[in-house]
Amino acid sequence: MWANKLLLFSFFCTSAILAQTIPTTTLHFDEEKFDFGNIKISTKVSHIFYFTNTGKHPLILKRVTASCGCTTPQWDSLPIAPGKRGSFTVIFECFPLEKTFNKSITVESNAEPTLNYIDIRGKCIDIYKTQKEKYTLPSGRLLFDMTHVHFDKIYSNDSFQQKEIRFFNNSDDTITVFEFQPPVYIQSACAPNVIKPHQEGVIYINYNATLNPDFGFKIDKFLMLTNDKDYANKTLYASAEILEYFDTLQQNNANLFLKETEYDFGTIKIGDIKTHIFEIKNMGTDTLFIRNVRASCGCTQTILSKDKIAPGRTAQLKIIFNTAGVSKGVTNKLITLISTDRKKQVVHLNVRVNVE
Repeated sequence: MWANKLLLFSFFCTSAILAQTIPTTTLHFDEEKFDFGNIKISTKVSHIFYFTNTGKHPLILKRVTASCGCTTPQWDSLPIAPGKRGSFTVIFECFPLEKTFNKSITVESNAEPTLNYIDIRGKCIDIYKTQKEKYTLPSGRLLFDMTHVHFDKIYSNDSFQQKEIRFFNNSDDTITVFEFQPPVYIQSACAPNVIKPHQEGVIYINYNATLNPDFGFKIDKFLMLTNDKDYANKTLYASAEILEYFDTLQQNNANLFLKETEYDFGTIKIGDIKTHIFEIKNMGTDTLFIRNVRASCGCTQTILSKDKIAPGRTAQLKIIFNTAGVSKGVTNKLITLISTDRKKQVVHLNVRVNVE
């Protein structure tokens, strides 16, 4: 009994003597917290924390411990001379579970204070799951965020308007994009054109309206050729409304006038064909050009008597409505006029019919 007490007393005395032989110092960390951001689950990441011995005696890291078994510190217990720098590494492993983490690292040394604390944080995520949620349109082994880009209004003098389509290789195979086959006024390029498994890519689509002779709303379909074993040729779409550009220094006083912009055919039977004529008059002092006439449905045919209307003159727009294949009930069809009237380039006409 007395022997045990004597042994314990000797231990404390020895520890006290050893503690007194290691003088205290001070240290300063370059950073006391670090955010790993998003980390793919089931992977390990690491970060090095640097510090400086700012005291007058050698610095010794006695112990570096983490608050969780998923975090592993690695350090060197060799003394660090005054004014010199040291470091230790923290390794964090994201286990197969999506979660946000915030861990504490305790650094014990002969500095004052004896204990210092470092924080790490971040979020473990399933990257592939995130990509599948982001890219919702499948085409073979590729997933797209969209397959149709709309450029809204583009003026006829605009040679460069750019949109992007992003995609994801949802397979374990490398997929190569060989080429695109768009119309001449659309240029397309892919980066990268060799997409590794589970890699993202982007398609740049450039619209050159100076090469497009049409006016008004237009949708173009074109192909993206790949070596995808499931579905090699991807179909993409680009749409835009092309409007005429008017030079502000150039005078243009064409003025499109319509007595009516709506017409009701009334009640007709399926199979009947009805016609109506809209009269277009140029009330301006310059020639009016009709650039385009477009109907919203194949059941509505349009015939324009002339597309060049002198000041004070008129033209006739004949509407032929064919009810074959049209559903019963009230239906409305839209006709769009594109002209050189700079104040109202786009004019909409509406025809209504009740099919019984």
